[in-house]
Amino acid sequence: MPGQQRPALVFDLDGTLLDVSARHHHVYSTVCESLEGHPLDRATYWNLKRQRAGWPEILAVSGLTPDRYTAFEATFKSLIELPASLGFDVLFPDAVSLLAKASAQHRCVLVSLRTSPIALRAQLEVLAITPYFSTVESAPADDEPAFQVKVRLIRRTIHSGEPAVLIGDTESDVMAATALGYPSIAVTSGIRDRDILAQQEPDHLVDDLPGVEHALRLIGAL
Repeated sequence: MPGQQRPALVFDLDGTLLDVSARHHHVYSTVCESLEGHPLDRATYWNLKRQRAGWPEILAVSGLTPDRYTAFEATFKSLIELPASLGFDVLFPDAVSLLAKASAQHRCVLVSLRTSPIALRAQLEVLAITPYFSTVESAPADDEPAFQVKVRLIRRTIHSGEPAVLIGDTESDVMAATALGYPSIAVTSGIRDRDILAQQEPDHLVDDLPGVEHALRLIGAL
């Protein structure tokens, strides 16, 4: 992009660079069994999550009665970011390759809706991807729409007038990009399926990280 300011690349983590399906299914199964439910297999569970099914729907078909839902959700939340749970996560193929290429030419920023910034940074160190990011921003989306939290986090690190591209796997990522006026690249290998992401009309809708790299090349960012 000769003569132009290179855009910052804003990456989501979970579902975008990191396959979190094993972690989520493990914690769901552990808590479900502790409450005398019958956990779904990983593929069925993750397919429901990708279709944006809520806990009442998932827990109902897991054999839990409504009086157990509150206990399930509280216990799930307490376990999902513990180090033992985070150990189930794996980087998607091509994640390191993409980050190496991107960070060589751009300022790369990580924005996550994790609850624990300490656990997040520790995991990034274990995964050996901390050096690729100039900034890591995180906050939970508890009482605020997820896309609004992302907008606020991005505004902390992307200056007014600075170009940026947002890369994520959820409708919230695309909505945040739209609210900020940034191009968006939505990847379908995470926690939302193609149809849900397509409803938000991202600038590019791709299947995997090689697709992200191709999209970045199309917009002249690599």
